[in-house]
Amino acid sequence: SFAVANGRVYTTGNANKQDTVFCFDASTGAEVWKFSYNAPLDDKYYQGGTSATPTVDGDRVYTFSKRGVVHCFDAAKGTVIWSKNLAEELKAAFPEWYFASSVLIEGDLALLNVGSAGAALDKKTGKVVWSSGPDAAGYSTPVPFNTGGDRAVMFAIKQDVIALKVKDGAELWRFPW
Repeated sequence: SFAVANGRVYTTGNANKQDTVFCFDASTGAEVWKFSYNAPLDDKYYQGGTSATPTVDGDRVYTFSKRGVVHCFDAAKGTVIWSKNLAEELKAAFPEWYFASSVLIEGDLALLNVGSAGAALDKKTGKVVWSSGPDAAGYSTPVPFNTGGDRAVMFAIKQDVIALKVKDGAELWRFPW
């Protein structure tokens, strides 16, 4: 789907074994910039785009691909600020339909549903701040909330709904589903 901010529209697509991040002018629909990278699809998947919506945070745009590649772009120019294959770095198993979580920005962290129960990156550098293990993730985008004076995030993971402290990934509770 689309993210709209500051007069721009951001979305993604996949065709010819490449993912493309697009930025359009919201008033005219004119393409402002685009960025493509290799992203082959397995037979059971489809062309069209990633499963995650781009996330806009101030002057940056974050994307997360089906194969676990995270990009941070300059929102105005489309230049890559940082990029990494997070699934590979964390040795995280792929869920059956690959990754679908959008990036959630909480303070200085970029949170993603990757690994056993999520991971957090430094939003400025992409450095892993905390991660939860290599098991396959769920598909939901993290949902933030306050609890007992702490900022927390909830993930629908492989077989549970889980709440974690944003700052360090410490588990607050879990409920099987």
